[in-house]
Amino acid sequence: MQYHLRLLRIFVLIPVWCMCQADGSDRIPLTLRTAMLAPDGDGGFVSVNRQESWQTEQTAMIVCDVWDYHHSRNAVERLEAFAPRLNEVLNEARRRGVTIIHAPSDCMDFYHDHPARIRALAAPQASHVPYAIDAWCSAIAREQSGVFPIDQADGGEDDDPQQLAAWREKLAAMGRNPQLPWQTQSPLITIDDDQDFISDSGSEIWNILSERKIRNVVLTGVHVNMCVLGRPFGLRQMARNGMHVVLMRDMTDAMYNPASWPYVDHHEGTRRVIEHIERYVCPTISSDQWIGGEEFQLSGTKATAVSGGPRQLPLTQRNRHWQLTALPPRSADALAGEGTLWLRCTAWIPQHWLSNELSLQIPGSRRSDPVQQRIWINGQPASAVPGTADGLMEYRLPPAAIAPDDVNLVVIAMPPRSIREAFTLRGGEAELTLAGRWQYCLDTEDADLSALPLPAKFGIGPDVLFAPEDPLWVPRAMTQVGQFTPGIEGPAVDAQGNIFAVNFARQGTIGRVRPDGMAEVFVDLPEGSVGNGIRFADNGDFFVADYTRHNVLRVHPLTREIVVHSHQPLMNQPNDLALAPDRKTLFASDPNWAEGTGQLWRIDADGSAQRLAAGMGTTNGIDISPDGKTLYVNESVQRNVWAFTITREGDLTDKRLVKQFPDHGFDGMRCDIDGNLYITRYGKGTVVKMTPEGTILREIPVLGDKPSNLCFGGPERRTIYVTEVDGLRIVSFRADRPGRE
Repeated sequence: MQYHLRLLRIFVLIPVWCMCQADGSDRIPLTLRTAMLAPDGDGGFVSVNRQESWQTEQTAMIVCDVWDYHHSRNAVERLEAFAPRLNEVLNEARRRGVTIIHAPSDCMDFYHDHPARIRALAAPQASHVPYAIDAWCSAIAREQSGVFPIDQADGGEDDDPQQLAAWREKLAAMGRNPQLPWQTQSPLITIDDDQDFISDSGSEIWNILSERKIRNVVLTGVHVNMCVLGRPFGLRQMARNGMHVVLMRDMTDAMYNPASWPYVDHHEGTRRVIEHIERYVCPTISSDQWIGGEEFQLSGTKATAVSGGPRQLPLTQRNRHWQLTALPPRSADALAGEGTLWLRCTAWIPQHWLSNELSLQIPGSRRSDPVQQRIWINGQPASAVPGTADGLMEYRLPPAAIAPDDVNLVVIAMPPRSIREAFTLRGGEAELTLAGRWQYCLDTEDADLSALPLPAKFGIGPDVLFAPEDPLWVPRAMTQVGQFTPGIEGPAVDAQGNIFAVNFARQGTIGRVRPDGMAEVFVDLPEGSVGNGIRFADNGDFFVADYTRHNVLRVHPLTREIVVHSHQPLMNQPNDLALAPDRKTLFASDPNWAEGTGQLWRIDADGSAQRLAAGMGTTNGIDISPDGKTLYVNESVQRNVWAFTITREGDLTDKRLVKQFPDHGFDGMRCDIDGNLYITRYGKGTVVKMTPEGTILREIPVLGDKPSNLCFGGPERRTIYVTEVDGLRIVSFRADRPGRE
């Protein structure tokens, strides 16, 4: 815990402060709309409005792909309907000191000597450039727990066929490629030569944001289900790399054809994508919060009136609806039926995998079967590998068809049959197990469904994407910005991989965060109690340091009953907790922030508390060595890390200084299985990995300046979850070795 009482006082004032009108051009009050898991636990969501006040000089607006022309005439008309209002928003934001970045993808040649383009190129490289920031991002973890709300595999054009043909003839007569007709940004959007930036590069835009110390990003433009979400500067990249990003929901549009599932009108399809974003990606705002009036509505615009209605597919194709299934399926007959079973998913394939032959392995196949499955990648057929053992078919993927460091479409056609094992994508020593959600359909008309009319990253949603894990030490924002209070602390992981942390949504709660990052309020603590450190016992119960009431609480996860395990009035506050190898005995740090002093306590299985050390500095992060013989504790203000020997009786002896740091505070601390210490550097924005002797092995940035605590979890206990106060969120990264617990 770092200065929690001060933070709590600040947090109480936030709603009033955010509701105030902006002072000059320095701040703007905004209402962020998001969605949270419903408290009844049935998997539903509730819409939540959150008031914030943004410093405009720390804010950027990115205008995504507002092109001069598009291959869909209806898309052009819808854009032209809202572009004048978007230009008003940009003018007002610019006047107030907001950085404006124009990002018309694929148009940089046109702007090569434009001052705004030159300005973008001149931005110095950021000290920390996120991993894969120049790549398209087709999904973040939270999205893959939901179902993408529309089918956009046909490209999303909703134009009348005759009007579309006439439009493409017009584009060709203009000397433009009817499929890729854009060359510049729309002239309806003003580019200020003296202030604005032009770039479609993720790293260039990140450099701009870093140089100008931007913390808040607003995405506008088109199309919300494709480019606004997926571009290297889009919502997903900004969200997972720690920016406080929002979508301006009424200054965008979708590429969606109502002839495709879920067979709703175009504007309803757009609304459903926005709802998906609010649930899984980031909050949204609206243009009226910047320029007044009412939220802009596209319904009833010229685009709707002249479109001629949605493009209708033949009835047989309309009924060929792709559905989600789990592979391997949960029931043996899940994929039974007549005709051909078609399966498809997407896979993100790293460039370095292509140094080896890439293949898809399908277990449970017999080479003697009269009809074999057929495999395609990005529409190109794969070839069966001769000599594969019975029970395993292997298909070599054509290298020229693979998009490296990008999303690739994998399609399989086979007779309907039981699938009992997962498929595997393999390249040399690397492999990607394709176990999870796929799309499937049963076709009785011998159709060819092996390809899409556009690249997979545009056509397939995030719910069937498979991707390798990020490299070690790459920080990613796990939960949405702002879901916790400034008291976020105390992460701990249960046997199912859920992360528990205090003060979710409001003070005095404990939040539960699923491994995919979806979060909810788990329990409300008793009135007046506020939690800090959390540790799990063997039976699944967990202990919570209740620092305001001098308690250690015990929570029963199944019943959610909360009892006082230990109460000790002589404590300043129980802060962080460490659990001894017997899984019953707790050690607690106990700082007195006002006096700059601290104590250490042992809490025995019966709840009795024994003071083990006094007269220390501000004791904070605490943990025990893997052999159970050493207790480590750090002092936040004094920046010391101490070690004690734990006696058989549970007392402490042989106090010794491990290391003193010259700057920045400390907070939470954990040991890995080798005894190395991981310590959050509050104010520096890193987690330091240090040997038991005090040698610094590395420092990992955690997307904000104020990491408050951390814990191990995830697969093989090698994922580190960090509670981060700047973003009021949980950040994660993978480590090389498992945690102690």
